[in-house]
Amino acid sequence: MTGILFFALSIFSQAGIELAVGLFEEEDWAACRTESLRVLQSEPENESAKLFAALASLRLSREPPANELDSLAAEAKNREISAAASYECGRMAWSSGNSPAAYAHFKKAFETTASHDLFLRSGCSLYLLTKDEKSLREKNAALSLQLQTSRSLWSRDLMKECGLPEKGGGVSSLPGKWIVAFYRSQIGPAIGDRCSLTPSCSEYFRQACRAHGLLGFAIQADRFFREPSEVAAKKNPVPVGDVIKYSDPVEDHTGWLKK
Repeated sequence: MTGILFFALSIFSQAGIELAVGLFEEEDWAACRTESLRVLQSEPENESAKLFAALASLRLSREPPANELDSLAAEAKNREISAAASYECGRMAWSSGNSPAAYAHFKKAFETTASHDLFLRSGCSLYLLTKDEKSLREKNAALSLQLQTSRSLWSRDLMKECGLPEKGGGVSSLPGKWIVAFYRSQIGPAIGDRCSLTPSCSEYFRQACRAHGLLGFAIQADRFFREPSEVAAKKNPVPVGDVIKYSDPVEDHTGWLKK
């Protein structure tokens, strides 16, 4: 089970774990796990490091680290880490055919997270899980109604991502992944964060290549041409730290690929 790169990972960043978060974003699972375990040697109770060590192990071995994630889902003091672990536990349970357990985990993530992205993903996963499961829909009629009324919030790409876990990426996504990894390790630190849009241009390119393979190059080229006008229009402002950036997700500009 590959899982997905979900929601704003910066929420989980604690002192000393930033490198592991960056490695996770780059899908360098082995290095992420190593860095997370290094942090845990000096900070055994660092819940962010525990989460990323478990997630990296999951993606490396394809074997669910159920004990670690279940423990974080149930006992983490940080509410967002608990919600993140619950969401991943839900995807594992769904993948293994345990729909009731998946429902319980997705429901917890949906009802406890303060992350808008995780709220959307857990709600979308709940809806897709219960779409053909009448017994689960009837289990909580109020929640089912809330999910029905939330459908307009989910893009087609998001619904695809939040369905049954499946292998993603593919060979055609690799050039974009390598370029982004090189940029982030060799170029980005030297020039700093200059992008006024979110996700950043490197992350936008990575997502475009992951979702659409080599067409990611054309999608990224379009982003470069659009950036000045997007910033000038000042649509969809989003606070990122101490600055304001402007939301410009990949799925807003790939509708032509579905026609």
